[in-house]
Amino acid sequence: MRVTLSFKTIGCFLMLFSLSSPPALAQQLPDSAFLRQNLHDELGPDSRLYNGYEYIRNGTPAKGFPFFESDSLQKAALSYDGILYRDIPLEYDLVLDKVIIRDYTGKSLISLISEKVDDFSFGTRHFRYIIAIDNPGFYEVLLSSGPITLLARREKKLNFPSNREDQARYDQRNSYYLRIGNNFYQVDGKTALLDALKDKKDALKKFISANKLHFKKQLETSLTRTTAYYTHLSH
Repeated sequence: MRVTLSFKTIGCFLMLFSLSSPPALAQQLPDSAFLRQNLHDELGPDSRLYNGYEYIRNGTPAKGFPFFESDSLQKAALSYDGILYRDIPLEYDLVLDKVIIRDYTGKSLISLISEKVDDFSFGTRHFRYIIAIDNPGFYEVLLSSGPITLLARREKKLNFPSNREDQARYDQRNSYYLRIGNNFYQVDGKTALLDALKDKKDALKKFISANKLHFKKQLETSLTRTTAYYTHLSH
């Protein structure tokens, strides 16, 4: 007697077979590949995460790299299109100001739609997309307390030397902004910061002097510590 199996029945057999053999799969794949496979299976091809544009790395030989802190994908927490994803391999391209992830196949890269990225974090380093500013894009949140937020804009540029024998290189530039309520102030030094926080200017001057803060040598640290002290005085 001929037995005809429907696609549904075949699917059930395949599912039972796959459920009976995960240990073998885990042994065949390296840990990183196994985690990538799990993420791949969990999210599925229709996940809203895989919504972006093809990303092709710049192939120009150069010193350094265009990404934030590492030339390889780092695990990050990512809030995209209203959904939080944890442990997503991710790169932040500081030249293009784009967030880069693997596509569904894991073989290619895509750049996410920036306006759909609410924020992302590498460990304690937290970046947020901010549109209510003259230069919309991703900013690192250095400090946030009530209406006060200190932000850092990280940018890289590929510079080509005049001497053709020398190699091109990526140079990074940082700029800083203080958000007070709905207003943004660019703070490029002590004077700009004290002008923005002028209601406690005298107290801040004493704090800067007592703690020997050097804005020219250690701008980011000095901005962060002074702003933190201001929020302390305001509570």
